[in-house]
This record gives sequence, structure tokens and C-alpha cells, in this order.
Amino acid sequence: MIQTAIGRRYAKALFELLTPADIGPAKAALRMLAEAFVTSNEFRNLLVSPIFAREQKASVIEKLAARAGCPTMGQRFLAHVVSKNRIAQIREISEAFSDLADRSSNRTAVEVSSARPLSEEDCRAISMRLEQITKRSVDLTARVDPALIGGLEIRIHSTVYDGTVRGQLERMRAALMKI
Repeated sequence: MIQTAIGRRYAKALFELLTPADIGPAKAALRMLAEAFVTSNEFRNLLVSPIFAREQKASVIEKLAARAGCPTMGQRFLAHVVSKNRIAQIREISEAFSDLADRSSNRTAVEVSSARPLSEEDCRAISMRLEQITKRSVDLTARVDPALIGGLEIRIHSTVYDGTVRGQLERMRAALMKI
């Protein structure tokens, strides 16, 4: 809870510093850095290790952000995050910044998971229906997860709509366990 509040505060500060043209590149760079932080043990250890000075960590982050196309103000912001020892919250900052960017452009990110790959026609139909429901433009990302067996799992921000066979079986199991 506290990490999310910190992430929102930092994301809001960065959002207010950037021009509208810089928001998209900053969003992409933050997402890339957050993903690297979560998936790469070496990268995460470098950033949280007390062995390396904060200046070294800030230099690494600035160079990676520049390579990812982050605007100069975003690079300086990330160096500041490192200097305040808050880089461990990069994922929360990235998610909160994405939410702010999406709200400002009347867009929403949606992740759809299915057991098999969705066709372009299916993706368009799902996007159109979600745009009607959310009253926003939808940035749809389709994922394949064979464990779902069938159906769809739709994630809009932190809300998950589970229409999968696996989800239905789990709900039936839970209901039977109550009996």
C-alpha cells in the first residue's frame, strides 16, 4: 500500500514535469526499466546493492533511459529517484505513470489472455466492445496462456474479468468446498 502511494506520488511529479510530447516516450522507457528490474536479477541487484554508489546507479539508469528514448527531464527524474533510494519502486512508478498518461489521453490499456492465439478479427471485435463499455480508446495486448484451457481473461488496470474454463472450474471447486 505504501509502495503504491509512493509510486503514485513520484509518477505524478514526473507527469507534471513533462510536456505532452514527452509523455509517450517516458511511459515506454519507464515500462522497459520496470520490466528489466523485475525480470533481471543482475540489474535489480546492481540497483539495490549497497556496494555501488548512488551516483554509479544513477549513471546506469540515465544511460539506459536515454537508450530507451526517455526525454532528458525523465532521465534526470530517474537519477533523482535513484538518489532518493526509491528505484525499488520503479514498477509502481511505471504503472502509476501509465495510468496518468492513459487518463490524460482518454486511453486505457487492456490485456487479454486466451488459451490460443486470437485472430486480428477477434482482437478488433474485443477492442470495439471494450471501447463501448469503457467509453475510452483501448490499447489491447493479447497474450497466450495454455493453462487457461479456453475462454478469455481480461485485465483492465488492476481489475480482472475471468471468463476462462480454468476460472469457472476453480469457482465450482470453491463452491463445492463450502458444502
